[in-house]
Amino acid sequence: LLTTLFYVIVGCAVQFTIGTGLAFLCSQPISGKNFFRVIFFIPLMITPLGVGYAMKMVADITKGPFQPLFGSATVDTWVWSADPWASRIVMMVCDSWQWIPFIFITMLAALENVPKDHVEAAQVDGASSVQIFREIVWPQIIPVAVTVLLIRMIEAFKLVDLPNIMTGGGPGSSTESMTLHSMYIWRANDMGSSAAIAYLLLILTVVTCASFFNYVVVGQLRKAKAA
Repeated sequence: LLTTLFYVIVGCAVQFTIGTGLAFLCSQPISGKNFFRVIFFIPLMITPLGVGYAMKMVADITKGPFQPLFGSATVDTWVWSADPWASRIVMMVCDSWQWIPFIFITMLAALENVPKDHVEAAQVDGASSVQIFREIVWPQIIPVAVTVLLIRMIEAFKLVDLPNIMTGGGPGSSTESMTLHSMYIWRANDMGSSAAIAYLLLILTVVTCASFFNYVVVGQLRKAKAA
């Protein structure tokens, strides 16, 4: 349960921050932004199995492409898959690499639909970039941001491919999500326990997403009406 919540809360927060930041940069009038849009979107087109095997190879400090770097830093004997927190962080990085493009492309579409005349009027009035984003841009993209976060949180609760491929849930059960744990029990023909975990996961997902909707979406709507 705690491992699953780590993937959902910390992972989604990191992914949303990076994805929105990249979308904001690509929405600016910079050269080559169309090239970066394509590059940032590529990881989303790869299957989770391919992502898991690729990241497992990249993270291998004894044979992977970064082995010379780890060797020069004299950490080539350290095994990340034997450290619980290192394994969780590597799993989160791998999951983020795959799903940041989804947040990026969605938030980019939202940012590009913000009326330019509102931004230009604020610039004429002398508003700073931070003020423009906080007072003009952000209120208009909140509905899209909330939808993206909800979709991403639901997907994060179902994480099973990456920990199954990269660590098998180890070391011990430190990277084992509730979905993966349910699958392992189901393979052992313990249908009752597997179903119980699935129901707990359903309840947890519904409670978390409903609470997020009530506190974030409803709260923002109340603030907008008050303003």
